[in-house]
Amino acid sequence: MSTDLDTVRSYDKVAAEYAAEAAAMPEWVATEIEAFVTELGGSGRVLEIGSGGGRDALELEKRGMSVRRTDIAKGFVELLRESGFEADLLDPLTEDLADPQRPGTPYDGIWACACLIHVAREDFGTVLGRLAEATRTGGRLHVSVREGEGEDVSTHGSAAAPRRYVETYWRESALRSALTDAGWIVSEIRRCVGKPYDRWLSVRASRA
Repeated sequence: MSTDLDTVRSYDKVAAEYAAEAAAMPEWVATEIEAFVTELGGSGRVLEIGSGGGRDALELEKRGMSVRRTDIAKGFVELLRESGFEADLLDPLTEDLADPQRPGTPYDGIWACACLIHVAREDFGTVLGRLAEATRTGGRLHVSVREGEGEDVSTHGSAAAPRRYVETYWRESALRSALTDAGWIVSEIRRCVGKPYDRWLSVRASRA
């Protein structure tokens, strides 16, 4: 599995709490959604990796997109289903990415916002390649990762309810190489800042 098991368990335990914390749309994410939808002409079928509480999918659908919601954490999938949405438990490293609603038809775009930070560096290229294989030629990709060196473990919550997230950091040159090798044409990598010291590399790319 591409994501550290403790990370998945941490999300499972606090899915509803995390969704509430992340409900407000950061300005930089809103900007990326606008660009992504514009590049796809305001319509199309999108595979979302790491749907979490569903914030981004709702915004994409408001703008005319059809979204397949997926997450590796069962807690998020159950939360989405309880809210009335179809959602699939999916590990993008190991499981079939084909769209059950459109057998044999590739996606028009992939939305993977702030989730592939949890994929181990040695698995990252494989995940990007599998996402490319599931996308039509010219289809669009948004992926955002933390900017920095190496890996780290971030801890949150309390002693009674600890959260532990393993994160992989990237520099732009290595990120570009990984994307190109996996079959994506990078049009832009933007540096974005969320909370203080929360720095992201936000990718806009198309399927080669």
